[in-house]
Amino acid sequence: MSGLSNILAVKFKSTERIALTTALRNYISYSYAEHPDAYTDDFRIIDDLRTDCLNLEVHQNALNRLLKYYGQLVFVGSKFPIDVDIEFPWYSAFSDDKRPTAHRNFYYEKACVLFNIGAMYSQLGISENRSTPEGVKRACQHFQFAAGCFKHLNETIIPEMRIAPTLDMSPETLGVLINTMLAQAQECFWKKAVYEQFKDGTVAKLASQVSAYYDSAHELTTSNPDVSKMLGQKWVTHLKVKSWHFMAAAEFRKSSECTGQNKYGEEIARLQVAESYVKRSFEQSKHLGEAVLKDLESLRNAVSSNLSRAVKDNDIIYLNTVPSASSLVTISRANLAKVSIPPEVEDPIPLMNETSILGMPLFAKLVPFAVHQAHSVYSDRKKQLGNKIILQLQELSNVCNSTLQSLNLPASLHTPEQSLPSSLFANSQYARGEGGLNRLEGMLETIDECFPKNSRILEESFNILDAEAGEDEEWQSQFGERWTRECSENGNKGLVDQANRYKETLERARVGDNTVREKIDKWSDYIRLLCEDKETLVSSIPSGNMISGSTLAGLQETTNELRSQVNEAYKFMKDCQNTIQEVKKTADLDDIGPILLKEAAKITATHGTATKIEPAQFEDLFNEQMKRYDKFLELTNKESERQEKILNNVREKFDELSEKRKLSYNPERMKILKNLENAHSKFKEILTNLKEIINFYHEFEASLNEFKKNCEEFAEIRHEDGEKYVSRLTGHKVNSNISHETSYGGSPYASEGTSVNYNWTRGTPVSISQQGSKQPQPPKIWNETMEIKFRNDNL
Repeated sequence: MSGLSNILAVKFKSTERIALTTALRNYISYSYAEHPDAYTDDFRIIDDLRTDCLNLEVHQNALNRLLKYYGQLVFVGSKFPIDVDIEFPWYSAFSDDKRPTAHRNFYYEKACVLFNIGAMYSQLGISENRSTPEGVKRACQHFQFAAGCFKHLNETIIPEMRIAPTLDMSPETLGVLINTMLAQAQECFWKKAVYEQFKDGTVAKLASQVSAYYDSAHELTTSNPDVSKMLGQKWVTHLKVKSWHFMAAAEFRKSSECTGQNKYGEEIARLQVAESYVKRSFEQSKHLGEAVLKDLESLRNAVSSNLSRAVKDNDIIYLNTVPSASSLVTISRANLAKVSIPPEVEDPIPLMNETSILGMPLFAKLVPFAVHQAHSVYSDRKKQLGNKIILQLQELSNVCNSTLQSLNLPASLHTPEQSLPSSLFANSQYARGEGGLNRLEGMLETIDECFPKNSRILEESFNILDAEAGEDEEWQSQFGERWTRECSENGNKGLVDQANRYKETLERARVGDNTVREKIDKWSDYIRLLCEDKETLVSSIPSGNMISGSTLAGLQETTNELRSQVNEAYKFMKDCQNTIQEVKKTADLDDIGPILLKEAAKITATHGTATKIEPAQFEDLFNEQMKRYDKFLELTNKESERQEKILNNVREKFDELSEKRKLSYNPERMKILKNLENAHSKFKEILTNLKEIINFYHEFEASLNEFKKNCEEFAEIRHEDGEKYVSRLTGHKVNSNISHETSYGGSPYASEGTSVNYNWTRGTPVSISQQGSKQPQPPKIWNETMEIKFRNDNL
């Protein structure tokens, strides 16, 4: 406490330079599903922020640095556990400890930084020029913010630390600081009232509240000997004397009010009380600062002067009875000071942006691994429910569509005398644009070339393994029991098994080829007709008979009714597709990530960071979030009822129309129209099948070539290993040409026409675990574990 000021400022807690980067990097590496290099800039910034808070000057810029670091600590606290492996050392603000108190606790660091923010506000308050109205106003705001910081520290941050606070941040000490800051803020309001010449009664009430705040601070200090000792005698005395000072000031102002009310006896009594408070204050003068003593001296002179005048006037003129001090009515209080928590302290995260003093939040994209898991669980559940709804709607739509197709609707709505349906010409144009039957047959020829090519590569692989096995058998026969090397039958088992799996896959693929070939054979005539030009197409379809005039009106009415029901069916299918898109959109926008982060932080705050977060802990949240799909489930049930009603109406009207149309049209014409419509669907289906088959063979060929290369490497290594084994048995180097001739060039196991580039250590045997397990799977290349599937295999 400086003697140059009549109010108190809180000193800063000091700390030592430490780096957060190493521990945070390690934690991300081991606990998160992300690489720490993605946060290199964040590591640097948070270390710089802490370093900037080591040496603080009393200035707004220094306050901004503290607020920025504090805000980042609040945000980072939601990403890292409280007990991350960083030891934060801090010294007491009120004692000269040689050793800091250090804790591996993120919230301890946050608490100490917040303490310094409160201290900074107190020092900014004391640095203001309180001889001007604006200076008083700013000082008052600083002291209220200081009180708010200490209150937030006491009620929110300290409980979150889960460790005992140091004495300078104990509830008792913080209570002292809160009341002291409020007293000084109230003192600013009192000073402003004096400047602006408020009524004496009002000024007295303001002073009475100042005294009450100082008195509360003093009581909290003396109630705990450790706190009293830490703060020191000057702090304790200052608080008590300031309480007496403002009680005297309140009585002095109240006495002035009594003068105006002609209460001359009460005026004297209150001045006597004020004089007693001043006298008691001067008894503590050795522990008081110069500025406090100066204020007391000024007050003593004013009280003494007024008391002498009042006594003289009363004795000569007024002759009022002077009441006892105990009979005086207690001066009421007017409290204007309030605890005010700076928004950057109370809730800094929403304020973080590029233009604010807090800056952008660090590690913003970092998501805890536990939340990744919970997010995955919810995504799977959401996907399953979404797919269930979509499949149900798709099934309703498909049943509706298949029912219409089975009834040859809407084609059968066209009466015999009508022109051909426009959909027929659209389908014809599509088939011609895609290459028609010629394209299908050309793709089939490509497939017929791919199969033997794949078979040949696989056969060459078998030959390589057979040749190696033959060489091994020859050496076994030559050396008998002396030949103890593992036989090829065991050594190549993994490769042989894999080759057999490839062979089975090719056989299954061939069956699929034949299935598609049968589709082409069955539908080729109609596909060919569909691809003809419009004139040829029209001339190929028989014309219908004329409907008799007596039945035309009734037939037309029923046709219109059926058309209306068919339109309703198409509207139903469109509605299903729209709902499907709405379900997909809802699922795409359903990002539970931010909600999971908040819930994870809540769980950690409630149960501690030692508690392992499991997806099951988010069940209630999942259930609440999944309620957004309830409306689709209800809609699906309603759509099912709607579909049944529509299809019943369609069948009823179709049967009615069929009865009226009997013998009134050419059935051959209708049959051809229906087959042409089906030919369009089959053309698209076959085209898709052929594309899938060709793509399969190309990817499978790459897998087979890789497998063949593995066989060559295996055989070459076995060959060289065998030669060395023979050398050890015979005592001389073996000719690298094996006794039986092979048809391969270069390596005895390289297939004809294949250039092999070997990269292995000569003479080092390779076990089957190394060779047999080598099954490279290039990205997006088919492998034998995949199932061969074609769309719509039904002929």
